[in-house]
Amino acid sequence: MPLIKEVPEPVFDTSKIKTGYLVYAKHSSWKESIGGFVSAVNDKEVVVQYHPGIGNVTNHFIISAKEASLGNWNVRYSPDLLEVNKYPED
Repeated sequence: MPLIKEVPEPVFDTSKIKTGYLVYAKHSSWKESIGGFVSAVNDKEVVVQYHPGIGNVTNHFIISAKEASLGNWNVRYSPDLLEVNKYPED
């Protein structure tokens, strides 16, 4: 009996979202959405950096592909704000 099981898992299409893209996202546990920019991306997570509104500081949040696929995230993203993409799509 093998110790490791191969199972399919959701991943981000890294050709659709890249470092520097603008993001406006809301986790299901938050009251409001937060706007920021992508500071790192790989197939399992997107790291979004934002200004929390206190002094000369930045903060970040991480959007995991697994949580997004479960419907815990609403995300709008764009490279230039000329075309804004949404997840989940309407």
